[in-house]
Amino acid sequence: MNRSIRKIILGTVLVASAVVPADAQRQRKTINNPVTQAVFKVYSEQLNANPKNYDTLLRRANDYYHFDEFRRALEDVSRAIECTPEREDDYLFREYMLRASIYIKTGRRELAIPDLQKAAAINPSSQKVLAMKANAELETGKLADAKKDFQRLQRLNMRNSEATLGLARIAMMENNLGMANDYLEQAVAVDPSNPDIYVRRARVRQQMGQSQAAVDDLLLALGTKGDTQGVIDALMEFSRTDYPATIASLSNAVAAAPDNSMYRYLRASLEKEHAHYLDALNDYQFILDNRLDDYRGIYGSVAECQFALAQLDDALTNVEYALASVHDNGPYHLLRARILRHKGQLPQALQASADALAAMPENGDALSEMALCYAAQGNTEESMKLFGEASMNHADNPQYYLLRASVLDGQMNQPAAARGLYQRVAGLEGAADSPLRSLSAFARLLNGDDAATIASDVEAELATATDSDGYLNYLAACYFAQAGDNDRALSAAERSLKAGYANLYNWTEFADGHVNAAPLRDDLRFLNLLHRNKSLFSRD
Repeated sequence: MNRSIRKIILGTVLVASAVVPADAQRQRKTINNPVTQAVFKVYSEQLNANPKNYDTLLRRANDYYHFDEFRRALEDVSRAIECTPEREDDYLFREYMLRASIYIKTGRRELAIPDLQKAAAINPSSQKVLAMKANAELETGKLADAKKDFQRLQRLNMRNSEATLGLARIAMMENNLGMANDYLEQAVAVDPSNPDIYVRRARVRQQMGQSQAAVDDLLLALGTKGDTQGVIDALMEFSRTDYPATIASLSNAVAAAPDNSMYRYLRASLEKEHAHYLDALNDYQFILDNRLDDYRGIYGSVAECQFALAQLDDALTNVEYALASVHDNGPYHLLRARILRHKGQLPQALQASADALAAMPENGDALSEMALCYAAQGNTEESMKLFGEASMNHADNPQYYLLRASVLDGQMNQPAAARGLYQRVAGLEGAADSPLRSLSAFARLLNGDDAATIASDVEAELATATDSDGYLNYLAACYFAQAGDNDRALSAAERSLKAGYANLYNWTEFADGHVNAAPLRDDLRFLNLLHRNKSLFSRD
């Protein structure tokens, strides 16, 4: 199996609460390591001695850029430009290019164009400058300027795929689809062994509404000899905007080569990503039954699907089998901890969560799982410490605040402290724009805010958002159930199941915190709804 494909299986386990925490500490940890800090200390000393040292300013700006510290990088490079003599063309060229790159990275392409014009004046034959300038012009609607620059770039180098792909995008925007397709073919013909070319052609084809052809391009890219991790990422991204087209192309590939484990494995991974666990389980099982691959970690993916389908005993067996050869896989330890806690085996669950944390230091889900184990044992003091650490490490993740608040309110009789956490969730970035995905709707409800206003905000989000896999409507069902509005909750649950959201564990078992469907489970109408949709969960 392709090594890049295998990376998918080692990703984070699809958690029952389905709120995926961002690793907010990665950047800070990297830039704060001792070696990097020593370098920045030298920069500071040099600039204290000579604040106009444009060489040091440029080098520090480049380092800030490397660590995604764009504001600091912009300050330094702008000062460097002010301090650089006009005769220092080489420095000015690099400074203008860096500042333009910062503007582009931060979504301010219109500000990048003047810097790129200055860089082009210094080095008119630079293909990189022309490509950046043309793309910035295209993104800001300056089609005539972009077309002129792409054509110039093509004259400088007929094999420059950036030029042909750019001209294809312009032809598409001019509604000249025939010419757009011609340019796309030219781009691939120039470098047919480069997977990135197929990925970029796929993106243009997707913009043209040719979803099936776009995914077919990604599958072609998998057959090249280059690094295909970008292709895998693109397939995952495409599946989020057009899941049916992505699965259809992969199914065609599977039908054409049924013994090719890569295509079947990819299809299973996408099915799992979109909560089609039964389909994913069938694909994984086919690989194992037919011995298409002997990678032990596939049993971990099987366990994830079984857990989501509430087949907990089978999931525990398979995740332990996977761990027998993949000892340090944190997500598998975490899944094992969740299963054991649900089965009431708290000491074993606590040890499994500790194993997960040892493999994934500072991971919010591992900290949270250990906190829940302690809370279930009545050790709320340790639970609070761990929830606090999870919230500190991942300050933008609302789930940890809500879980912590549920222990404060439900077990420790500290409603005032819990309200403070609810208010914090309601104030997180994106809370107003996406009350369901940000979980602010739940926080506002628990804080005692006006229920009618919250319901209106939830309905507004549902009306404008795309919910291809049913997860958003699952959250809506949870919200309305928690609000005591079972009629609306059932409508949302029906929409979620119709979209294929097949996480039976979430529907019937998950009860942590307040983001769950527990209040629906005594409603006969809900049980009948699950029965009518049992084909999502079982082939029987």
